[in-house]
Amino acid sequence: MQKGYVSIVLHSHMPYIRHPEIKDPLEERWLFEAINECYIPLIQVYEGLIKDKISFKITMSITPPLMSMLQDEYLNERYTEYLKKSIELTEKELIRTKDNEELNKLAKFYNDRFNKLMKTYEDYDCNLMNAFKKFDKLGCLEVITCSATHALLPLIAINPEAVRAQLATGIQSYIDTMGHSPNGIWLPECAYTYSLDSVLKEFNIKYFIAESKALLYADPKPLYGTSAPISTPNGVCAFGRDMDSSYQVWSDFIGYPGDENYREFYRDIGFELPMDYVKPYINAAGIRLDTGIKYHKITGKTEKKQYYNRERAMEKVREHAAHFAKCRQDQISGLSEHMEVPPIITCPYDTELFGHWWFEGPDFIDAFIRESSKENYCYDFITPSEYLMNNSRVQCCSPNPSSWGENSDYSVWINSSNQWIYRDLHRCEEIMIRLANTYKSPSELQTRALNQAARELMLAESSDWPFIIKNNTTVEYVIKRINTHIDRFTRLYDSISKNIIDIKFLEKIEALDNIFPDINYKIYET
Repeated sequence: MQKGYVSIVLHSHMPYIRHPEIKDPLEERWLFEAINECYIPLIQVYEGLIKDKISFKITMSITPPLMSMLQDEYLNERYTEYLKKSIELTEKELIRTKDNEELNKLAKFYNDRFNKLMKTYEDYDCNLMNAFKKFDKLGCLEVITCSATHALLPLIAINPEAVRAQLATGIQSYIDTMGHSPNGIWLPECAYTYSLDSVLKEFNIKYFIAESKALLYADPKPLYGTSAPISTPNGVCAFGRDMDSSYQVWSDFIGYPGDENYREFYRDIGFELPMDYVKPYINAAGIRLDTGIKYHKITGKTEKKQYYNRERAMEKVREHAAHFAKCRQDQISGLSEHMEVPPIITCPYDTELFGHWWFEGPDFIDAFIRESSKENYCYDFITPSEYLMNNSRVQCCSPNPSSWGENSDYSVWINSSNQWIYRDLHRCEEIMIRLANTYKSPSELQTRALNQAARELMLAESSDWPFIIKNNTTVEYVIKRINTHIDRFTRLYDSISKNIIDIKFLEKIEALDNIFPDINYKIYET
């Protein structure tokens, strides 16, 4: 008997890392690895479930930068080259490992895997948005939107026009790609504050995904915690992250991905084999990188890693999927006895966890859905949109400002390491608003410059940049990115103000930062 629902929500995001001006930029690999390990494997999971007539419902946010890059001709050509080289490397590995039966079996696994990735990619005309649009039309996948460049909206809310511009551009970009308006939104980093309520309502957003504390500390306190959505004063619904299901996947201590039988992320032949051998398959500058060919399993807290056993890993996937399904069964059975509406367990995760950090992640999603399709389970899969259509009684509360970052606040994105960013951002936001209010009937050239200024500002606002600085990873690249966009914005502002627009400079940065081709700077008008 059906007593409640599970809603899987996957947040798919990459910062805009298109760099045609650089030979073999390292940052492209972020996108290519995510395509190889996350996006295409999930597409293959969806295809397999449809083929086997197994009903499922999944929600995916695909952010505007990622949508843009997945459809970009230049990046798709670069990815095709990358995948062809990966296949070539697996063919060399078949020869190199021929005298080691265990290794050679893994080499065959990778060769088969990469060839199947290429087939799926070509099946969708080398444009993965074709796949996601297909699943969206079939009704098994609900694609939701995000702000234009994943700006952390509460931290730019000092300039409400900047928030509106981020949302308006993100939603229009979604419509241009998907062909219809979005019902829901993934607020970047699940960051909510009170002022977002009215602007989300203005753009006809029905719901957003929130951190658990947004609901648990809401005013008044919700009757059902995170087990049912709440409605903001303006009627926009918030679905709160369920922490039990979250810990089972995310936790460093009890999470499934840490099982010793799963593939070890930090051992890759790109770092382990002789440079002469791997040089054609790493960075053109000779920087060692992951190739995606990893022969070891986690094994335990030891440097002496054992070889990966794919069959054993798949056994653990099925075991963990069955455990996860039983936990949701017990959870929903218990909740349903005390609720007047069906409980919904909202399970939001970064898509990149499934396949990149946890190699078997897509297989886990597949196994969980297949296990849940058995008759003995008391829940169905549902999207937030469908839940609201079927259950219109939603308690009205004011969600608590929060994020899904450390401490559930905004401190990851504004702290002593990165607070300097916002001084420059707020100055540029104020200038952009002034420009939009001043230039009512610009010339064609002025319009192009104003639109490009809006692009540069939005690209500088990405929440990825302060996050990376806080985590001290590719800090040099990020600081250069922020300063480059701010410098381009400032130069455009000076040239517009003085009416001496440098056409060559404008054409150059239009070609480089070509996101949002139909952007309209007037979205910054007060």
